[in-house]
Amino acid sequence: MLGFLGYFSVSFITAVAVWPFASLLLTVPILALIYHRYHALHFTSAFSAYLVVLYLLALVCFTLWPMPDNPAAFCASHHLHAQLNPLEFLNDLSYGGLSAVLQIVMNVLFFVPLGFIMSRVFRWSFIVVLPMSFACSLLIESAQLTGVFGFFPCSYRLFDVDDLLWNTLGGVIGFLIALAFAKWVPMRSRASDAVVTQPGFIHRLVALAIDVVCIYGVSFTLGLGFVVLVVKAGTYELNGTYAFAGMTVTSQCLRMTVLAITGLAFLLFELVLPVLSRGQTLGGRFTHMTVEGKPRSGKRRAAFYAGRTITLAAVIGPWGVPMLSLGLILILLVFWLVKRQMIYDLI
Repeated sequence: MLGFLGYFSVSFITAVAVWPFASLLLTVPILALIYHRYHALHFTSAFSAYLVVLYLLALVCFTLWPMPDNPAAFCASHHLHAQLNPLEFLNDLSYGGLSAVLQIVMNVLFFVPLGFIMSRVFRWSFIVVLPMSFACSLLIESAQLTGVFGFFPCSYRLFDVDDLLWNTLGGVIGFLIALAFAKWVPMRSRASDAVVTQPGFIHRLVALAIDVVCIYGVSFTLGLGFVVLVVKAGTYELNGTYAFAGMTVTSQCLRMTVLAITGLAFLLFELVLPVLSRGQTLGGRFTHMTVEGKPRSGKRRAAFYAGRTITLAAVIGPWGVPMLSLGLILILLVFWLVKRQMIYDLI
């Protein structure tokens, strides 16, 4: 057994190391959806969202991703065939004893959270949960049988038809647990479309994360397009420059142009849009919040947006110094814990 697991050592360690951090990153869109639906976020909701992502990613990390480190050596010494007898578990119980029982229990338990999530989070009915539990199990088993549909040169896990049964049973049990849990903790109803004028720190952070994705998504696309255009359409010269459209473009010029595009995207999403939309950025509009916590006009409003823009530029701009940005983030966090507002909110 240990010899077999040795084939998976590197990829298993990688999966375990990446798993919690990737889950944390993937939780951000879920938090945005929670804000979009309820306009508020409690710690229990945020932690529950993280656990949901942690579990769903585990379905990938620990059923598909850990692959043998040496494909050629593994495929030469292992030839796994599908187990298609639905009653094979009876033989396993006869000869395997406690080990076989534990394997069945683990297959059931592994899908209990999935059934709970489909009922509680996605609010699916039983007629959807039952086939979806089976389909998820079938997808995983088929991927293991085919080497992730041809990505790996041979089957590196055993396709067992009994696992389909136990996984599906686990999904059904999870669904029933969710129904019982709903009687104890009823589901929240969708909030109205009122805009939150005093958002919390996490609410602001989630909205800003959405804005950052928009800023760098736009700037990366336009910047990459410009660089490709210059490199492909221009004439390369020996001194490291490109003759493009009658201009001499250096690599430093390309970098500065991309930086300028990022700056313009930042100003568009974090200054122009909120000024024109009463304090709502795209992230703020999605999560139903405004950065203008109180009415301002004239010079006070201009000073507020100037302070906010400079602060955010130092924190998330590509032109910033990483250590300086980190220091500013810590200062803002401490200030928030004391005053429950940002520094520029004092204006």
